[in-house]
Amino acid sequence: MRAQHLVAIVLACFLAPVPAARAKAPPSAGAEDPTARRSRAFLLYVRAREAAAEGRQDEARRLLERVLELDADAAPVHAALGRTCLAAGDLACAEDEAKRAVELDPACVDGHKVLAEIELGRWQRTRDRAALDRGLEHLARATDANPLDTAAWIARIRILAADGRMEEAERVAREASSIPGLDAAAPWMALARTLLARGRVDDAIALLERSGLTGRAAIPVLETLADLKGNRGDLAGQEEILLRLRELRPEDPELLHRIGLVRLERGDHTGALEPLRKAQQLRPGDPMIRRDLARALVRLGRGDEALPLLEGLPAAYRSRRTLLTWVFAAEQAGRYDLAAERLRELEEKLDDDERASFGQALALQRARDLLEAGRPEEAAEAIRDLPDDPAVVRLRVRILEALGRDDEAAQLLSRLREKDPRNPAWLALETILAADSKKDEGGAEGAVARALAAVRAAGDEAPALGSQVAMWLLAWDHGPLAARFLDALGLPANPPVELLRARAAVLMSVGRTGEAEAAYRMLLERSPDDDAVLNDLGYLLADEGRDLDEALAMIRRAVESEPENPNYLDSLAWVLHRLGRSGEALPLLLRAIRSGEGAPDATLHEHLGDVYLALGQVDRALAEWRAALALGSERRQELEEKIRRWEEREAKPASSR
Repeated sequence: MRAQHLVAIVLACFLAPVPAARAKAPPSAGAEDPTARRSRAFLLYVRAREAAAEGRQDEARRLLERVLELDADAAPVHAALGRTCLAAGDLACAEDEAKRAVELDPACVDGHKVLAEIELGRWQRTRDRAALDRGLEHLARATDANPLDTAAWIARIRILAADGRMEEAERVAREASSIPGLDAAAPWMALARTLLARGRVDDAIALLERSGLTGRAAIPVLETLADLKGNRGDLAGQEEILLRLRELRPEDPELLHRIGLVRLERGDHTGALEPLRKAQQLRPGDPMIRRDLARALVRLGRGDEALPLLEGLPAAYRSRRTLLTWVFAAEQAGRYDLAAERLRELEEKLDDDERASFGQALALQRARDLLEAGRPEEAAEAIRDLPDDPAVVRLRVRILEALGRDDEAAQLLSRLREKDPRNPAWLALETILAADSKKDEGGAEGAVARALAAVRAAGDEAPALGSQVAMWLLAWDHGPLAARFLDALGLPANPPVELLRARAAVLMSVGRTGEAEAAYRMLLERSPDDDAVLNDLGYLLADEGRDLDEALAMIRRAVESEPENPNYLDSLAWVLHRLGRSGEALPLLLRAIRSGEGAPDATLHEHLGDVYLALGQVDRALAEWRAALALGSERRQELEEKIRRWEEREAKPASSR
């Protein structure tokens, strides 16, 4: 009960004139004045309420009994005495006094609430449904008497829900929320929390969505819905709710930040920029907003814009993830020296187990950045103690070449070949070194001939060894050299699976799609459930825009095998887009971007741009194509042409398009 409402009732009770029907003979000269008597009763009542609030129930009871001696018909006092007795565990006293209160005043809210508590306690002890019904009836009378009593409404709703009477509970919630002056969200939130306490999350979400609240009254419901959808992984649903909240709180930096984070989690880095930039404008010093805006920019290849946001971040915000973002930003901006520094800082944060797992990869990347920064001696020192695995040796060879020590590089490979003459990585590296060397006569042709001779010396193992050499060449970005080598190696009548796999991958990389398709189909005859082959062949067909239904069926099988593989998701999105189903492709591409690990992928962003274009979102398409360019797409010329054409088209008046 609100304080002002209580005072009004009490004053009305104590200060009202005595009805004529109850008047007695005139008082004697020494009797107390009626007004003074009621004033004294009121002061005693206030003292009693204070004592009860402080837990001094015995004192409160004595004071209330003295008040009733002064005015036996004060309904609020009987109700207060009933509440005090209930707190002291005297149920008989509580029930008698509360009943007296509602007899004197059927609209005595606290009397009904005390009786409701007594009946509901009886129901809990005995499971007597009649007691439950009586308790609910008293709560209904309390809300009828005081429609603004939120606690009584919520008690009714929770009890009905606990009894499984959800339709009735929802009806009461809707009734309560329609009362002017009452917190419209409170009844719905109470019912939703009851459902959540029972693990019925879907029902709670559906209930809150049915509430129909609008305006600022809807804010608590929308905030809860956003949390629930986010916890269930429904990022699209969460974003939708957050955008509704933004309409109500457009200048709330925390809400804008949250929208940006959800979009980042969805893989929609372009969409994340606008709310994150706005949040940063409203709160420019917030390190978390700066960090997350930098993340979005880096995922779009805009490291030069991200670096100023990352500079000066407090140590508490320089997490492993943030340092890795910083590395990507520096590399994109051509600041390889800075990238190497951040990688060193990241290495220092690793514990022993993490260092054992990731230390070598970080040292390799730091050495590559030092080499790009023109510091080959430091790059060599960074990997001095690393073992001679293929990635390390490849980098050592590059460092020696940068230092002008080609002979040492050749000697290094020669020593490794002596130890392990059939290691395909060393054969591939020797081939690359010879093909790139200006001193080596014959260039690529001579290099391939020597590699071929070494492979054929393996006898029956030559096809398997040759396929591995080709795959190493492809992995080190020498696809044309790998294709040349495989052409020279030839395809036997019954080629092994390894050779077919290498041939398909290499020929597809150099654009010889017809021959690649033939190799993939031979592979499928051998291994019809190979998800990698299903994906690659399906993508090849989709990219060429033919046999799309067959491509879709193959790629779906691959995705079923690995539902979060970003390459498979990209392939599925691409074939759906080719089939004219770009609306289905969009969430798959966002998932692929979200699932990807490591550096951002230019192809994914180009495909995303094409899908946005098909959906009529030209601005989004242009942004994604620019991101693909910034991320180093191999299709630079085609992308630049698409961007130029659509920029010119958008610049024209709509009537002339």
